[in-house]
Amino acid sequence: MEVFQADPDGMNLQMLEHANDRLRIRTTARTLAGMQKEAIIQYGPTGTVWRVISDEGSWLNGTDLAPFPLAFFTAGVAASLMSEFLAEARDRNIRVDSLNLVQDNFFTMEGSALRGTMAAGVQPMQVRISASGSASTTVFESIAHTAMHHRSAAECCLRKTLKSSFAVRANNEKLAWPGEPAETVAALADPEGLFADAQALVDDAPTLIRKIASENVSQGTAVGLAAEQKRVVHVRTEGSLREDGLKALRVQCIQPAGSCFEMLSDDSKSTGGQERAPDGLAYLSAGVAFCFMTQIGRYAQIVKQELDGYRIIQDTVFPLAQDLNPDAFAVETLVCLDTREPSDKSIQLVRMAEQTCYIHAAFRTAAASKLKTGSLPTIV
Repeated sequence: MEVFQADPDGMNLQMLEHANDRLRIRTTARTLAGMQKEAIIQYGPTGTVWRVISDEGSWLNGTDLAPFPLAFFTAGVAASLMSEFLAEARDRNIRVDSLNLVQDNFFTMEGSALRGTMAAGVQPMQVRISASGSASTTVFESIAHTAMHHRSAAECCLRKTLKSSFAVRANNEKLAWPGEPAETVAALADPEGLFADAQALVDDAPTLIRKIASENVSQGTAVGLAAEQKRVVHVRTEGSLREDGLKALRVQCIQPAGSCFEMLSDDSKSTGGQERAPDGLAYLSAGVAFCFMTQIGRYAQIVKQELDGYRIIQDTVFPLAQDLNPDAFAVETLVCLDTREPSDKSIQLVRMAEQTCYIHAAFRTAAASKLKTGSLPTIV
């Protein structure tokens, strides 16, 4: 699936603003064939660059060759929770021999695309964590609670109300966005030529993302392309800690039924990791971009709006040190459209994409997560 750490030399990447207390992740994404998308993830503190791709399942007439957008987001949240669990255990001088997590995320879609009433929503996330090591079950339960509610910036995205901001261009012409302006990314150049320069940093890198079970659903069931929607999307992520320290996230769409993908994650060097794979916040950021782009293409297809191509540059920002006071900041996005439609239709396209994006809904909706402990089921 051509997921790799990219060599930043030779890529026309603007250096990200550096602040000692904030982590900025810049995700640049474009559409490929069908529902496939490609993203370049620029990790601010270390300058590491990742190239990842996403696809959709049969529910959106995708080819199911790569994880769907919500898989990146939910796996990113799970990896971040696991990282904060391990960090809290280290702070308490407690050894962790095993760590397992099962996370259920629920998203909603309801309304009419043609009438402009269709909107995404989010329901409370449910997480179950189990661990063993040099502490009692009660202590590990306390660590899990602290990691989730007092350390995790990823969970904070779900718990806080964060209003996204945008800048929009059509055919390189700036359009007047009626909402919150995305000032940080508004003046950036169209990234159309960036992707051809992405080359793998090493030739023999390990496989970071792979499909481990295929969906058993007949094709032609593109429920996501219906103009009227009233449904719940359920995504389950199972996380475990490997012997080499990498986190293995197995993520699957339960409703509608989809394939299961394994995604490997590692902490960044800025937080003490080896950066052998994207960290949780990098995956989370890619998920935001991919989901939003799916909604752009989906809405244009439903209302039969002409759209030759589109790209985005997106910034997500988090605190570098949680210190029992996690935080997250609103998403900023520059949208570049290739279209012959009038400007009002381009603005409506972006507005509806944000309104129907599951992850932008998760950012703008405060939904308190639920933590449980005990024995954990598996998803495959």
